[in-house]
Amino acid sequence: MVAGATVAAMAASTAVAAGPAVAAPAMQQLAAQSMPFGSVVRYQQTIAGVPVFGGQQIKVLDQQGQVVATHGRTTQRTAGQFPATDAGAVDTAIADVAKRTGKPAAQLIADAPKAYWYDATLGGAKGEPVAVPTYQVVVHGASIEDKWTEVVKAGTQQVIASWSDVHEALNRDVCDANRKVVSGTNNSVRCGTSFKISRKEGGSASSVQDVNNVYNFFGDASTFYKNTVGVDLTSLIGADYRDGTGKALRGTVRICVRDEDCPFLNAFWDGEQMAFGEGVTTDDITGHELTHGVTQHTSGLEGGQADSINEGLSDVFGQFIAWSAKDPNVQGANRWQLGAGSAIGAVRNMKDPRSSKKPQPDRVNGPGWDTNNPDVHINDGVINKADYLITDGDTFNGQTVRGLGQDKAVQIWWGVENTLTPSATFHDVGDALNSSCKALARAHTAGITSDDCTQVGKAVKATQLDQDAR
Repeated sequence: MVAGATVAAMAASTAVAAGPAVAAPAMQQLAAQSMPFGSVVRYQQTIAGVPVFGGQQIKVLDQQGQVVATHGRTTQRTAGQFPATDAGAVDTAIADVAKRTGKPAAQLIADAPKAYWYDATLGGAKGEPVAVPTYQVVVHGASIEDKWTEVVKAGTQQVIASWSDVHEALNRDVCDANRKVVSGTNNSVRCGTSFKISRKEGGSASSVQDVNNVYNFFGDASTFYKNTVGVDLTSLIGADYRDGTGKALRGTVRICVRDEDCPFLNAFWDGEQMAFGEGVTTDDITGHELTHGVTQHTSGLEGGQADSINEGLSDVFGQFIAWSAKDPNVQGANRWQLGAGSAIGAVRNMKDPRSSKKPQPDRVNGPGWDTNNPDVHINDGVINKADYLITDGDTFNGQTVRGLGQDKAVQIWWGVENTLTPSATFHDVGDALNSSCKALARAHTAGITSDDCTQVGKAVKATQLDQDAR
């Protein structure tokens, strides 16, 4: 295998230049990630030194450094310019959140604005492909679940996009909130500073079962990522709060988000660590949330269709992790039931998304599909159905797919995780599934063959991941 740095040098000369633009664009190398088939090199588009949100290109390279596939899009034109200051961006962001959520503006606080060029068509939106100057402002509410990114058009009071930043985490630190109501900032839930560590790496068991469960499930996820794709989960997504324990996978259990919502029946990744309510600590839910952290540090999916893809990839890897750990909650009829065994019960049926607790579409543009994406957990059923077909196989939507099994499916989906851009679309997922499989077959990784890739192609077609969202 060619080392990442060597591959980066090989790929540098192949970086695709952006097309004509009002301001001369540039492609800046962000990272080179070693993969079983070779490497992936990621480039970020900038204009006058300001990044283009979602404007990335990814080179898939084989073990000889040859380009196997290219993914991603860049903006071609700009309109407008950044003002001298970001004055007004924070007020506009807070006002928009207050209007959309009904939360008092006085209870909302905002981080410093960050400048980005924003072209909505990079994320699959219809309309004229042109980038405009914007500021991204993160707004926090009184509850720990209240955290949004607002995209404010520079120099105006117009919000052109927004999304939630809370995604419903070996060195392990687990804390017990003991049903304390936490506030709306990340600091309020931090394990090691806001709460005392109940169980450290190598420490004795806690008297609180949720603490022990999370500790064990963190271990299962770490073992999975290390053994299957060679990733040190603690190094990739761990947090160091300068509390003397160093960089660690951290989780706080038994939190409450408000008095009337206690016990809190949910779990989420807050961008730094995991937070759990009571009794929701299962292997697949924990793996799901930790994978949000993995996605944050790889493809960075957020906003628009990418939000649902983010959820789908977390479902996929959460289930892989639970299977690998031989979790009894995902055996037999529960093999594809996400959340079985938790206090909230199974929340999604990955084999048959239409029969989930809240029905989901099983194909792009199919029954239940909503391009407007009002709930990020709806359209992710398409990703789940594709995973089921690729792993176990079935006849669906005119296609008969021979399942490849878990070992091959994991490698193919890991390729997808590393070759999507932050504003990826479902069509991009279909392209990435096909190119990931072909790169793996070319490298003879995990015994993947060209016929396996034919089956992946059938799964893509069956779930209509080869279509643009209508």
